[in-house]
Order: sequence, then C-alpha cells, then structure tokens
Amino acid sequence: AHAFGAPLRDIASWPRFGLVLVFAVLYKLGEAIAGAMANPFFVEAGFTGVEIASVTKVLGLGATVVGIGAGGVLVARAGAMRALAVGGVLQAATNLLYSWLALVGHDTRALAVAVVGDSFMGGVASAAFVAYFSSWCRGPFSATQYALLTSLMATGRTLFAGGSGWLATQTDWASFFAWTALLAVPGLLLLWVVPDPVRAKPRADA
Repeated sequence: AHAFGAPLRDIASWPRFGLVLVFAVLYKLGEAIAGAMANPFFVEAGFTGVEIASVTKVLGLGATVVGIGAGGVLVARAGAMRALAVGGVLQAATNLLYSWLALVGHDTRALAVAVVGDSFMGGVASAAFVAYFSSWCRGPFSATQYALLTSLMATGRTLFAGGSGWLATQTDWASFFAWTALLAVPGLLLLWVVPDPVRAKPRADA
C-alpha cells in the first residue's frame, strides 16, 4: 500500500496538480482522435494497403524518430514549457495536412507529405511532453509516478478517441481533421496556467 499510496500523495502535493493531470489527458487529444481514424480515411481515399504501409511504416516512423530528436534539442535549448507550446501548435496545425489530403484525393506524394509532416511534429511534441512530466517525476517515487501518469494519459485519450468514429460520420473528412486540430486548443490554453515543474517543485535533494 505504501508503494502505491506514497507516490499518489506526492502527486497530490504538486502545485495545481489537478490542472497538471487534465493537461496530461488533453495535450495530445486532437492527435489521438485524428490518429484513430487515419487508416479508415486512407482506405476510403483509395490508397492501397501497400501504399499506406510504405508511407506510414517507413516514412512516418522515420519522421517520428527525427521529430523526437529535434524535440529533444528544442527542450534543451528553449526549455520544456516553450517546447510544449511550439510542439503543440505545430502538432495541431499538421492535422490540417490531412484536411488538405482529403481535398487532393488519391495522391501518394500528398499522402507522404501529410504523414511525414504529422509524424515529425508529433515526435517533437512527444519529446516535449515526456520532458515535462519527467521533470515532475523526480525523487524516490519517479518510476511509479511516471507509470501512473502515462497510464492516465493513455486511458483518457483512449476514452475520448472512442468517439472519433461518431465525429467522422457527422461530417466530411476535411472537416473532421480540421475539428481534430481545434480539439488541441484546450490543452494549449492550459499551458498558460499549468506550473513549470522546474520552478514549482524543488528537487528531493534540495
């Protein structure tokens, strides 16, 4: 009980910890909902399984890895909070590439541009996201706290993403992905009020 309760009590002692937890769920919400419907969109747009796999599994994965590296550099130079802002805005903006792809139609070059752009900026935002929460999870409970937070993030986004199919049926694909970009706004607005862990939480050895 102590192994589980103590990390939770420490989380509860974080400044404005409720906002931090809400931010954990909302920051990548738009990306999660867009990602949940990406493959159905590709299929409906007329792309074959080979085209989808070659772009998403090869180019997309490579762009994500490069984006994570770029995000790490951005965090090191600008700090996690600024990196979250830059990554979050551009991550949302690249969802609009899928709106553009919906208007273009079956074009493998356009598919590659959309997937690479989205994957790269998703990697940048993910690096900033991990850096932010790693800064909170310091001290003897760091591993347990990070596991709890990542579980919360995954569960929250999965629950919200469950409605992505319904949203997609209510509109066309171009509008759907535009809506997913707007769904990133609440998480971005929270950046104005969530505390910076580097300043808000003293180190355990301080």
